[in-house]
Amino acid sequence: MKFFEPHESIARFINVSRNYFMEAYGFIAAEANEWFGLSRLSSGDKILEFGGGEGIMTINLAKLSPADFIFIEKNKHMADLARLNFNEAGISGRTEIMVGEVEDADIPSNSISFIISRGAIQFTDYKKTITNLVRWLKPGGIAYFGCGLGMNISDEYRVKMDKYFDAKKDKKDTTNADVFDEMKIEGYKLLIEKHFDDELEYVKAVNINGFFFEIKKSLNTSLNTLPNN
Repeated sequence: MKFFEPHESIARFINVSRNYFMEAYGFIAAEANEWFGLSRLSSGDKILEFGGGEGIMTINLAKLSPADFIFIEKNKHMADLARLNFNEAGISGRTEIMVGEVEDADIPSNSISFIISRGAIQFTDYKKTITNLVRWLKPGGIAYFGCGLGMNISDEYRVKMDKYFDAKKDKKDTTNADVFDEMKIEGYKLLIEKHFDDELEYVKAVNINGFFFEIKKSLNTSLNTLPNN
């Protein structure tokens, strides 16, 4: 894959992403395809990723699924980099880029077949984000979001990432870790208390060498009773 030069304001983040998380995007995309049947979607279906940086997860998923994509990224420079990467990967015609906060994104209700995000929700107003995800999903659609590396990572990659996370702890570099820990509890409560009975078929907390939520919108949800965007 060709790498484009990032804007200086995001260079450090991109360097870390490319050196440490590139493999995880591939693992998670492959597992999502296997577990949720993304290759069986059609070009009329929509997959949404938010907070995806330079777009590597979407690129991996686009290799596996014929669906169209919506990519939400609040940082303009990240979005610019993703646009270059999507063009290089030959998926620009299948990908709509939206620059802005996921909390404020204008997505029609009941329109998205699959939503994915890795390492971003703790940087949002997560309660509003979660409510949006539930509203955007089609009946039967699945959202998969959190912060992990994939279930079936290699031993070599596991050792590499253990060293990386140990170094972050030593430097006391735990950006938004408290928010993420809060989200595990309060986000679960929100999903169960506000959405489960009327809108969701299930809510799962999944360990994929990190924490992910998996939710599925009920096929029995009445489209007539849900709020429009």
